[in-house]
Amino acid sequence: MPDQLARRSSPGLLARLAAMMFVQYWALGIWYVTVWNFIAANTGDGALFTPGFVGYSASASAIGSLVAPTLCGWLADRFVSAKYLVAVLHVGAALALGGMYLATSQTAFFVGMIAYFQVYSPSVAVTNTIALRLLGDKDREFPVVRLFGTVGWMGAGVFVGVVCRWYMDASIEATRAPILMALGSHIVMSLWSLTLPDTPPVRPDATEPKPKGNLHRNRAFMLFLLVSLLAAIPSQAYNFAIIFLNQKGYLGPAAMLTMGQLTEAMCLFLMPFLLARWRLKALFLIGVLGWATRYTLLAIGSFGAPDSWAAYPVTFAILLHGPSYVFVYLAGQMYVDRLVHPTNRGAAQGLHALATGGIGHLLGAGLCGQMQATLLTPTGVTPPPYNWVPFWLIPVGIGLSVAILFALTFFERPHHGPVEPIAVEPSPLPEP
Repeated sequence: MPDQLARRSSPGLLARLAAMMFVQYWALGIWYVTVWNFIAANTGDGALFTPGFVGYSASASAIGSLVAPTLCGWLADRFVSAKYLVAVLHVGAALALGGMYLATSQTAFFVGMIAYFQVYSPSVAVTNTIALRLLGDKDREFPVVRLFGTVGWMGAGVFVGVVCRWYMDASIEATRAPILMALGSHIVMSLWSLTLPDTPPVRPDATEPKPKGNLHRNRAFMLFLLVSLLAAIPSQAYNFAIIFLNQKGYLGPAAMLTMGQLTEAMCLFLMPFLLARWRLKALFLIGVLGWATRYTLLAIGSFGAPDSWAAYPVTFAILLHGPSYVFVYLAGQMYVDRLVHPTNRGAAQGLHALATGGIGHLLGAGLCGQMQATLLTPTGVTPPPYNWVPFWLIPVGIGLSVAILFALTFFERPHHGPVEPIAVEPSPLPEP
């Protein structure tokens, strides 16, 4: 017990890292959720955007996760302190948003979106690396610190959708104002990252044996990367949940979906207690099964109307967002930290972002596009059939297959050992 207590991080460090996560996700949430309203309000003949732009613009975030996170993770491992890398990335994000704000064509706007995610996506992986390097008791403290990222995302939505509407007596969701607010938020994040404790590249200890090979020779890590990629594919079907709720006639579908964010926050809060009793493998498996379960419930709910029994499985499916997302994505990030040598953890987090947010989401988006064209709104069919049951059951099959693959083939390898947390010197700046 004394050793465990000695490993706990100071309240000041926890507050600084929580603020880092808050601003990291606030900066994205303040514009990304509402940008689709802006695009829709400026779509049509003679407008800035063409009717199909909403669909393929959503691929910008996945494209941004293809190369940059791995490259930046490698830089943080080998050459530069992670906090300086985060500062540069957020300046780049601000510049990209400036280009989007000033864009006068659809092409310029889309190029700005891709440029934005080329710098934002790696900043997510690098901030995870910073937190995992600095925290003393990762299993208990990282989920709580990451919880403030969810709070920042939700707070940004409330700020734009409620506070700004109340203060300005008009909605700004269909304007460029959220983009400008996000630009300022990224500048704040860039400055804040410079106040964080230093996290220099990890140099191998000369007295320790050299790590065997590169990441691609770490079989446990590569297998987990493959499973994570496959687990990310079904998640893209949930992007159609708001279309499903609207088409079925549910009132306030956007408000209904926020229930999922609340359960996400609850799972982040409870995760330290769960990790004290269960292994990460068990939580990850529960998360994969959670995606399959929620799509099964949506398929069941497709048989009824909103004012019937069908509302119960649909509501429960939304509430399952918390364990499904947290136990697959966040637990996956923590698992990666355990499976690789300390000198490769930044690059490993980048590869995990590539596998999940990059390749996995691109494959999922492509699959869902085909499913939509075949089952929901096939060309030449009027009215659209909206065959929701097979639409939801396809990701159920993928999720169950991934769960079986993971349970039967993946066995947790010995921990590389927690890296001793970096000794944090008293900051000359007042801690938050």
